[in-house]
Amino acid sequence: MRRDTVESISLDDVELAYRVVGDGPQLVVLLHGWPQTGACWRHVMEPLSRSRTVIAPDLRGYGASGLASSGYGKRATAADLSSLIHRLGYESAVVIGHDRGARVAHRWALDHPSEVDALVLLDILPTRVVMRSYDRDSASAMWHWFFHRQSDLAEELISGNVEAYLRYFFDRVLDSGAVDSETFEHYVAAFSDRRHLRASLEDYRAGFTTDLELDEADYERGLRLQPPLLVLWGAEGGLAQCDVVRIWQDHHADPTAVSGGAVPGGHYVPEEAPWEVVHAVESFLDFAHTQVHG
Repeated sequence: MRRDTVESISLDDVELAYRVVGDGPQLVVLLHGWPQTGACWRHVMEPLSRSRTVIAPDLRGYGASGLASSGYGKRATAADLSSLIHRLGYESAVVIGHDRGARVAHRWALDHPSEVDALVLLDILPTRVVMRSYDRDSASAMWHWFFHRQSDLAEELISGNVEAYLRYFFDRVLDSGAVDSETFEHYVAAFSDRRHLRASLEDYRAGFTTDLELDEADYERGLRLQPPLLVLWGAEGGLAQCDVVRIWQDHHADPTAVSGGAVPGGHYVPEEAPWEVVHAVESFLDFAHTQVHG
């Protein structure tokens, strides 16, 4: 019988909640971004679960998952996921991440390359590239990164009206129907707990400190991604004018193993273009399987 359940597991430093769909032999792990939870994959999980087991955890500090005493840097969050798949009886997985979750996926693949069979990153550039590329226009578009860095002040102001703050980011996808009212209400509830709101902002703050330091150090010593990599981004989003594939090729041990392209919509790729994501991932995994097995 196929599974479609919500479960939780206690790890060393945190309890993770995750949804499971399917019971196939290949594991797929879906990692959400901000300001979302694993619910952002609601249109993707079922189609990808044919002959696979698909899990969508809430990252540490997000949604139904617990708070963590060791912080919210990407290395710690990736270690959660490494522990999770081993506790579930798997040695490796196909890893698909969007937004903040894609940054976790990137770190996971660098720290534990044997655990990532194939990697899909949605609508991001490497953290070190983003931090080196700010100009007037990009800083204006990504103003919230700098606002979220302001400890205490950001929590105080956002918690005063979480719905209005999140509606600013979701306005276009609410109008299009890509995010329905029920899902939006779920996101508002998830970030209305001030402790979880703070945890999600600590995720951003780590991007300016420990995450960036690790990424720069690894890049300088020549560490590059190993698994086959697919990158997708919104045709109407902030990466529309970027050479996304080339940039990620520079961060991969084998540039020929990197492929990708734009999909319809903007930044919220799993919700704006779920069917295009599923189709691209299926084609990518078929090709990666052929390359490995001949």
